[in-house]
Amino acid sequence: MGARDKELIEGRFGPLWSGGDGISVGGRLRTLMEVKRTFDLMADDVVAIDLQELPEGGFAFRFYDGDDRRIVVYVFDADWEILEEHRAHIAEWLGDRYYDSGALAFDPEAMVLFLRGRPEGANR
Repeated sequence: MGARDKELIEGRFGPLWSGGDGISVGGRLRTLMEVKRTFDLMADDVVAIDLQELPEGGFAFRFYDGDDRRIVVYVFDADWEILEEHRAHIAEWLGDRYYDSGALAFDPEAMVLFLRGRPEGANR
C-alpha cells in the first residue's frame, strides 16, 4: 500500500474528477447518485467523485470513503458485479496537508475540498 496505490488509480483511471457524472449501463443513463445508491453507499461519509466507461468494457466508480479515509475505485460490469476494488489513503494525495489537518481529517467534505485544492472551504 502507499504511493503505488495512488499511481495505479491515477494511471489507470486518470486524475481525480477526470471522469464524468454519468454513464450508460444497460442502455440507461446512471448518475453518480444512482450508482452510489445501487452500491448501498448512501452514508454521509461517502463522497462520489466520478464515473467512467472503461475502454476494455465495464465501468469505474470512484469515491472517497470517509470512514476509511481512502479513495476507492469499484470496477464493475453491466450486471453491477464488482470485478475489482482499489483503495489508496487520502494522504497519498494530500501529503503533509492531511497530517496537518487535525480533526478535519475526519470530515469527508473537508477532505474532498482539500483534494480539490480549496482548503479554505474546509474552514467551517
